[in-house]
Amino acid sequence: MFGGQVVISMRISKNILSAMLAMFVLSACSPETSARPDFRPALDAHLAAIAARDINAYQSTITDGEGLYLIFPDGGALPTREKVVGFHTDWFADPNWVLEPEIANIIEGVDMATALLKYDYRDTPEGVPRSAWLLLVFKLEGGEWRLVHDQNTRIKQSTETETE
Repeated sequence: MFGGQVVISMRISKNILSAMLAMFVLSACSPETSARPDFRPALDAHLAAIAARDINAYQSTITDGEGLYLIFPDGGALPTREKVVGFHTDWFADPNWVLEPEIANIIEGVDMATALLKYDYRDTPEGVPRSAWLLLVFKLEGGEWRLVHDQNTRIKQSTETETE
């Protein structure tokens, strides 16, 4: 009788193991598995929010955390989300500036992405353009791409054209 209990126990264990394996395989194929969103629409939404001077749309593209750095072309920096939003609120209130960005490169990873842009900035539509590089770093947060770093680097005006 003792031997019969061992055989029954082994059959039950084998059945439980088979059921667990089947559940694992089926859960891996589940349509509920969320796919990583494309980065480009998030970048486009961020740039559109800036072009529209829309602070609410802008805030929806940046991190919800406090760790957001904005570094200006002159090296000055704002180290928090609150200060970055405050700066953009004031900047968006000015109707005169013109920003003309061009995407130079995009690098997309599993949970981080960068966009390198070159832009011309004018204080007024007729103003003299100042050129700069802009590196935007986005991180995947809660299934959405969010800006976590904004680095501007002024391009010195020269009479020579730089070659690669």
